[in-house]
Amino acid sequence: MLAVLPNCFTSALVVAAAPRSVRIDGTRHWVLTATNETIRLHGPNIVVKGPPWLPAVTGNTVCHDVVNDACKRTGTCSSCETFNAADVAHIKSLGYNAIRLSVVWAGAQPLDEDKLDDDFVRRLDAILDLTDAAGIHVMLDNHGDMVGTANCGNGVPMWVQKQAAPELIGKPLETGFPFSLIKELRIRERAEWQTCGDNASQWAQNAGDPDYYLTNSCCKVLNSDQNLQQIGFTTIAQKTMDYVLKPGAGRDAFVRFWRLVAQAVAAHPSAYACELMNEPITARRGYAFDTWRAAAEAINGVVPDMAVAFADTADSALGAGVLPLWLVRLVGDGVDISRATLDYVKASRTAFYAWHEHGDVQDNLDRVARVSSDWRVPVFATEMYTCGLWEAARAANASLTYWHYSSYCTTGTAFGNRSAPSQTFGACVLGWAGAHEVDPCRA
Repeated sequence: MLAVLPNCFTSALVVAAAPRSVRIDGTRHWVLTATNETIRLHGPNIVVKGPPWLPAVTGNTVCHDVVNDACKRTGTCSSCETFNAADVAHIKSLGYNAIRLSVVWAGAQPLDEDKLDDDFVRRLDAILDLTDAAGIHVMLDNHGDMVGTANCGNGVPMWVQKQAAPELIGKPLETGFPFSLIKELRIRERAEWQTCGDNASQWAQNAGDPDYYLTNSCCKVLNSDQNLQQIGFTTIAQKTMDYVLKPGAGRDAFVRFWRLVAQAVAAHPSAYACELMNEPITARRGYAFDTWRAAAEAINGVVPDMAVAFADTADSALGAGVLPLWLVRLVGDGVDISRATLDYVKASRTAFYAWHEHGDVQDNLDRVARVSSDWRVPVFATEMYTCGLWEAARAANASLTYWHYSSYCTTGTAFGNRSAPSQTFGACVLGWAGAHEVDPCRA
């Protein structure tokens, strides 16, 4: 059956959406659509942070990688490039029923056009064919870290950052006001930044290249070991976030991306939810939630029962511990959620609140419980790490996905400094290290 979608950026005909395998029951619970039974969703993250952006479904062995101190010293670490039927069987054998699958904007839509990348869609279709058949429920995650490739992070495409801050492409990273007032957020305080410092020619290497974060020597150093929050608070990163979240061309492009994703997965019932932006680095809470609402309206215009995440800064519970209150007050506009958007969330039958593990386990659970009650939405811990939270969530019958399944990357010194992206798979950037079991209490 074919249907013409209203208000689309393209006039293409698309397949009418199948009902999702899991839906929100209109209050605070996830339910199986077929039986209306309440379900607890749990499983691992499947995230690729660089080309080709999604794993292949070939092969018959479980994905396994080796990333440890010994292989890092010799540059001989190994990873995999697949998520196949064996992986699905492995996950199910452990009692899990869900995955969080990355659909990174930069990889899904590398060009400013009214379509997704053909190879990306082929890979996505192949994975969802597996999960449709196996009864694995899939949350689609626009997975970015510290904003975008032009500021040595990943997630937002280079073409968007060129529109957002053309004057800063290929320039030394700087931290602007008001974030420069906080020593812990200043990029110049990092020893990794000092490697290139103010050397303009080094920062200019491969400027504007979509793979800048993988190929620029300054970015390589910044991404060599851990997740540097300072990258996300640089001027170019924050100008990018403002461009994407404020009304205008940037927000329109973001909403278009999610509409195209919804169209691409409409025939796959296992794709039940969308997490719009992983760990959004912004203090402009109002603009962010208005953007989430606009994207939700576009997604549900294509797939009416697809769940859509509303998330705070860095996916923390109400932004807790990310920014001090005085800074939020100083930033001013866009901090608070508009009444219209909050009313939309409370009335929605598809909205949920996504959060990540930050700080004290009980404090995390208490905060999201209040959100769930006040906003009348289910909650989902889409990245969690510790056995303590895993056990607490299990006791509370709470849904979650464990970070992570495999490194899905072969970049950097641990893998012998292969030429990126021609000889590498994915991207070992911003703390993306070796694999663990899908249950941290077994790791």
